[in-house]
Amino acid sequence: MLKIENVTKKYSNGITGIENFSLSMADSEIVCIAGPNGSGKTTLINCVLDVIPMTSGSISFNGLPCGKEEYKQSIAYVADETILIDSLSGEEYIDFISAMYGKHDEVKRNSLIELFSMQGALKQIVSTYSHGMRKKLQLICAFMLECKLIILDEPTRGLDVESIVSLKKLMKKYQAAGGSILMSTHNLSAAESYCDRFSIISGGALIAEGTAEELKSRYDADNMEEVFMKSSVLSERSERIEEIIAGM
Repeated sequence: MLKIENVTKKYSNGITGIENFSLSMADSEIVCIAGPNGSGKTTLINCVLDVIPMTSGSISFNGLPCGKEEYKQSIAYVADETILIDSLSGEEYIDFISAMYGKHDEVKRNSLIELFSMQGALKQIVSTYSHGMRKKLQLICAFMLECKLIILDEPTRGLDVESIVSLKKLMKKYQAAGGSILMSTHNLSAAESYCDRFSIISGGALIAEGTAEELKSRYDADNMEEVFMKSSVLSERSERIEEIIAGM
């Protein structure tokens, strides 16, 4: 279980990235973090990954405190930015990640390579990859490690339709096997179909949490995009957006 308790991050320039944020994730749960740009999603993810230190609060996973080596080895991460080691081939990059985590499941690795149709690209240098190919390489590495928690930041950005369908099925398979996923995405229509819960952040604070059905009922909304507009700071813009479009 991932436990985020009263986490606050204040930067040296006085800006608060996240404030008193709490979230508990059960095993086999997929939770979506949603919020406007600049709302604190990236700060929160970086705190969970121990990339940046928290100002206050605590984070643990299955009883392991954030920062411990065992904690880090329990979590895989797919960043929104496809920053990889460009000088390596795809095959060498997978070998590198496997060695870092000490995981060498050849059958799982080959299955994921085939799932994302990357067999013919692994001998190529990563610098020659398209955005979608780089994203698929990230996903192969994350899921082959069989960590108990995977953090996905905009996982479908740049993927073709087949790869998006494959990823959704893969996430459900991973969840059924006991894995948990914490993801951040702006594609709430898609997330509604496979996420168990949503946590909506605005201005660094948690402003709404619940299942899609609970939130749609609470905000009298037909879908999660409408929930997002009504619950977040963008609610102040919703009416004006409708006016602008109507007048075009």
